[in-house]
Formats: sequence, structure tokens, C-alpha cells
Amino acid sequence: MSSTLDETLERMRGASPEHANGVPNHGPMAAEALVALGCEGEQVLRWVDRYRTTLVPMPGSTLRITDHSWPEALGRMDAIADWAAFFGNELADHPWESVLERWLPRLLPGLMAAGTHGFIRTAHAIRALGDAPTPLRLEELGLALGFWAAYYQKLPGEPVLVGDLGIEQALDRIPRAKGYDSQGVLPREVLGVLGTLPSFPAAVAAVAAPDSIPAAITALTETAARLYLANAERHPLVMLHTVTGPSALRMMLPHISEQLQRTAFGYIWQAVAGWMAAFSAQSPLDHRDPAADGPTISEVLDRCLETGDPHAIKFVEACVREHRASAQPVYLAAAADWATRLRQAQDWTSDKKIFSGLVIRT
Repeated sequence: MSSTLDETLERMRGASPEHANGVPNHGPMAAEALVALGCEGEQVLRWVDRYRTTLVPMPGSTLRITDHSWPEALGRMDAIADWAAFFGNELADHPWESVLERWLPRLLPGLMAAGTHGFIRTAHAIRALGDAPTPLRLEELGLALGFWAAYYQKLPGEPVLVGDLGIEQALDRIPRAKGYDSQGVLPREVLGVLGTLPSFPAAVAAVAAPDSIPAAITALTETAARLYLANAERHPLVMLHTVTGPSALRMMLPHISEQLQRTAFGYIWQAVAGWMAAFSAQSPLDHRDPAADGPTISEVLDRCLETGDPHAIKFVEACVREHRASAQPVYLAAAADWATRLRQAQDWTSDKKIFSGLVIRT
């Protein structure tokens, strides 16, 4: 990756991992995705300059996190600055690969942090570091891990995969939460309903343990793209994360051990099942495969980049990457659908966008 990425990280330094309304800061992730897509440097920097005007400063320190006190600080959203400082010190004292080997087993049980954004931001930082371990990219990894730790959120049960079902069949059997209004609220607030579903952990465990993690990621992202399309009329923004989350694991694979790959796959599968249980009205089995003669990669890229939307940028980068691994048209159809919905909603009111699942909160 070019030095453009380091310039984008420099321009966004000091920003909080969330906007004032609680929506995650997508700037570093989207900038890394733009660079990975091969966008011109000036195009990336113009996007970053527009986006950074929406950011707020990192909150102040509230406590000191140490090697002994860290378990009590997990999930302390008010300690985000302290977690960032802690991981900054860890990365200054140890190689970043060894920090991952030590800390991913501790953080993976809380992978749903901020709607999986801690995990996804970490994956983008890892890919960037794999290209060039610059000081700014190391700092970004520390910020990503700190975000994950501060927003750590466990789902019910442990995703020990001991069943015999494929991904699509298992996802179709996930129990659904009912009787609440999920529109417009932050995912971390809604996912508490999973505790009311006693059969959720067993349904998660019904998946067969994968023989190949790369192949399992493909199976999960392909099914998730169908899940997105089946539920795009009501929850498109939430459901696109069922693709970007598992796809983020693919970016990590060259840099983590096989055991960590398997552990991470179990937890990202659990997260997708959580999205399904809390937000989905339709199963991926309810969606027909899109036609093979749909939009091309170039057409989908143009549509998504034209929106300037950070989710569209991250979503299309993940979908293009997954499409190149399996050539399934469902990925491009999903990315094109999100871009189309954004264009159609340009003049809508905030309330209508919330009702349509295009934004979480304004």
C-alpha cells in the first residue's frame, strides 16, 4: 500500500472511535479499503478530509490499565483512551504479531464489540501492517485493539462447533427474537435480546467444524450476502456487517496461527448468527441467487465509490475480495443493492432513512 494510507492516518489522529451519536468512526477502515481498491491518492485524501470534519476528539483518560487490572476494564467504554494507551505501550514493547497472539484469545469472546467494528477495524490495521509496519499503522492497530477492548461485548454461549450442519442450514435454524422495535437503535443495545433466546447457543454450536478456514469464510460470506439481500428492505445497514465481519477474518489469516483462525471463525460465525437472531425477518434460503449477468466489478465499484459512504466503501471492498475468491454473483449484487438504496434515499428525511434501516441514529 502507498504512503497515502499513512497520510490519511495522520489526518485523522486524535479522533474518537465513535461519533457523538454513538456510531463508529469508519474513517481509518474506509481509507484503508480505498487504498486497497487502488484508488488514487488525491481521491483518498479528499474523502478523508471530508470525513474527518464529522469526527469528535478522543475522550479523556479515566483509569490506568495494567497487566493485572485489564480484565476489570474489558467493556469499559469510558476507558477507550486508556485502552488505546495500553495497547500503544504493548506495541512499543513487543512485535505486533506477538501482541496479536497474546491478545486475540482474550478479545475474541467479545468480538461483537461495537457491532463487530472493533474486530473489523483491527483486521484493516493488520492488513496495512502486513504491507508496511510504519509507526502510524502500529498506532492504528493499538487504537483498533483498544476500541475492541473498551466495547467488548459477549454473546450467550461459547461457539464450540460440534454439529453436522452446513452454514446455510444452521443459519436458517437460528431462533429469532420478536416483540421489540429494532429500528434506529445501536446494535449493542438490541443484542441484549439474545439472552431471551435459550436455544441460541445450541443453534450456534450445530455447525460442523470446518476442515478449511478459507473455505468456511467463503461459505459464511456467501450465505451472509444472501441474508443481506433477503433482509435489505428493513435492515440493510445492519445486515451488510454479516459480510464485512467474516470477510475481515480473511484479511487476518496470513498473520495469525491456525488455532487462532479456528477460534476466530467460531466467534465471527456466532456474531453472524446474533445478527440473524436479533434483526432478521427472512432467511438466506428465502433469497434466490442473482443472475450471473449482473453488474460487473467495475460497475459496482463506481456505484459504491460515487456515494462516498464509508459503509459502501468497506462493503464493496469486501464483496469484491470475496467475489474474486469464489466468483459468486451474489457479492456484487449485494454491494450494488446498498449503493442503489443510498442513491434513492438522498432526499429522504432522517426519520425515513431510519425506518428504512439505512442509518442507525441521527
